[in-house]
Amino acid sequence: MNITLKLGTYNFLKNQLTSADTLLKPLFDSKADHLLIKELATSGEYRNIKGDIDSSKNLYLLVYIKLNNEQISIFEDKVFYKFKEFVIENDEPAIFQNREDYREYLLVNSFSKDAELSDWKYLIMKKLKDGLQKSSQEPLGFFQKAYIKAN
Repeated sequence: MNITLKLGTYNFLKNQLTSADTLLKPLFDSKADHLLIKELATSGEYRNIKGDIDSSKNLYLLVYIKLNNEQISIFEDKVFYKFKEFVIENDEPAIFQNREDYREYLLVNSFSKDAELSDWKYLIMKKLKDGLQKSSQEPLGFFQKAYIKAN
């Protein structure tokens, strides 16, 4: 599966929604844009390299990462050989890589409870700062954003 992300208002994005897609609204900031995760079979802005998005859950955490060349090899080692480091209580994230800039990654994970989302948010921040930031003098570019399924 490949994905393309679109930001915008609910009214703008709902017309672009298909049955395979997921429309999310910001969890903590009511004035922020909604996020549409468009699932595409053969193309997309991001290609899936590991895991799947569990769309049966209502809470989502999106983590964007931009790595330098030395951080990429460390990150890919963790993704392909130590994937369980990113997993908390059987919640595996879907990991996507940008097709045009191979230094950009998205981690998307879904949860049933706020506590699970908070735990994974802390875990992934710790893994990124301790596992990747310490390996390089260059700052690690990443941000996290929490969402809930729109009705």
